[in-house]
Amino acid sequence: MKEKYSVLIPDGNSKLLTVVINCLSEHKGYDIYIISDEKRKEIIYPKNLKQIFVYPNLNHNTKNEWLAYVDSLVEKYNIDVVMPIDVTAIRCLSKYKTAINKTKALGLLPPFDNFDTANHKDELSKHLILNQLPAPKTLLYSKGEVCTNPPLKFPIIMKLCKDYEGGGEGLHFFKDQVQLEQFFFKTELDCSYLLQSYISGYDIDCSVLCENGKILAFTIQKGFMKGESDFTPQLGVAFLYEKALYEVVERLMTSLNWSGVAHIDMRYDENEKDFKIIEINPRFWGSLDASIIAGVNFTHFYCLASMGITFDVPQYKNIRFLKLLGLVKTIKKNKLFLFNFRFLLKNTPLKFYKKNPWPLLYIVYYKLRAGVTKRISKTNKTS
Repeated sequence: MKEKYSVLIPDGNSKLLTVVINCLSEHKGYDIYIISDEKRKEIIYPKNLKQIFVYPNLNHNTKNEWLAYVDSLVEKYNIDVVMPIDVTAIRCLSKYKTAINKTKALGLLPPFDNFDTANHKDELSKHLILNQLPAPKTLLYSKGEVCTNPPLKFPIIMKLCKDYEGGGEGLHFFKDQVQLEQFFFKTELDCSYLLQSYISGYDIDCSVLCENGKILAFTIQKGFMKGESDFTPQLGVAFLYEKALYEVVERLMTSLNWSGVAHIDMRYDENEKDFKIIEINPRFWGSLDASIIAGVNFTHFYCLASMGITFDVPQYKNIRFLKLLGLVKTIKKNKLFLFNFRFLLKNTPLKFYKKNPWPLLYIVYYKLRAGVTKRISKTNKTS
């Protein structure tokens, strides 16, 4: 084994870059290279970051130029692993693998058709039914089709079949038929959509790294502090193990012949006493830092698996983790929590800002500035 491996992140414009760099930098065996449209000020730039290449973002019209640029860097800097971290780059490299001359340098990527299946809510719904995998009752509707009286018991959930970044975007909740009718009266949908039965129970997620459908690493986490709504990411998660859930995820990943990472949103159905698949995020995820604190560095194991280096399935600890907003919320309720130094430094993102507090200060500054600007704008409107 080499002392140092070189890793190229080709989509440094992603919002996931900060958390990915935090986790990859925890292991000193990597030299990191990044392609981004700009040098982002809020990112922690670790000592093992060798270079940031400023290049326009990938889009459909520039894919050939972008692929050629990635390929040139792989050759020039002898890159060991190309690690795309977000949907657009993963999809592009999965579809156009042969555009990279050193294909062995490409990280684990899912089959292209299966990636699209996982990434599109309507196609995933069909896949789950076809493979007899547990999921909510789902009805699919085409663009322009109006359904105000679905054959489902209320409450129901509507999901728009568009590309969203997550966080509850494109999701609507209707407690009765009146709300659904009012929605269609006011809104003309410009995309297809699906309606699902609302499941009484709780959310629970599983993060995985796979190769050809086999799970190489995983964590299971359940939220204990909700965000702005029931459909936004949790501010606090607890890691645990649920055998029945893991077996469902195993079947799902096998059915997709999945390679690479994915984050599966699931829900426990308290009526049917089982775990149902809600959605797949076929990329790295925002709580990646929570996974590493629990004991699984998905970025490190992704690189190892991509280079064909074998390892045992890593074990994780049953810990609780608070995001920064969750930490602020907790401290507001209990000021004495500020003195729980062990938890603050070991079970929150503060662990990553201990050596270099600048990125945290940068984030806080711009959050405060945005808040002040918003208040001034409101004052001007009312005056």
